[in-house]
Amino acid sequence: MPRPPIPEPPYEGGCLCGAVRYRLNDRPLAVYACHCNDCKKLSGATNIRVVLAARDALSYNGAELAKYRKRADSGREIDILRCASCGVRLWHEPLSAPEFVLIAAGTLDQPGWAAPAAHIWTERAAPGIAFEEDAISIEGQPANRQMLIDAFAKICGNGSVSGGSQDAR
Repeated sequence: MPRPPIPEPPYEGGCLCGAVRYRLNDRPLAVYACHCNDCKKLSGATNIRVVLAARDALSYNGAELAKYRKRADSGREIDILRCASCGVRLWHEPLSAPEFVLIAAGTLDQPGWAAPAAHIWTERAAPGIAFEEDAISIEGQPANRQMLIDAFAKICGNGSVSGGSQDAR
């Protein structure tokens, strides 16, 4: 099955109750699926699709957010931001890479274009999960996000980042 085209920005999204609305004003740097146990629990699903973007490209309407800081097995910390009213997980802000934001693709108004170019924590993937034929598979957490960005760029074009930390969450 061919990949859907990625529309031009901006991309808009929000929570279930509509209190939080956001806009991503630049093309994503990567789209990947995470199969780690934390993402399974946080999403209530077998994995989560993530849109990796430059943090300064994300704006939101200023509605109240709830923030939860999570320490990963790697020892790195990430802030998980949710709507304070309905609790929908909207995006993550990795403390080790403050230039990035990790948006939950399912919160986009039009998420159909967000096909993963990579899958991480594949050894924890639920049985029967199909991976895209051209997507890369990574066991565990990648050492840095550049491999996710490179996979996306190879499949979808663009995606280069200059400077800044490329640490994984």
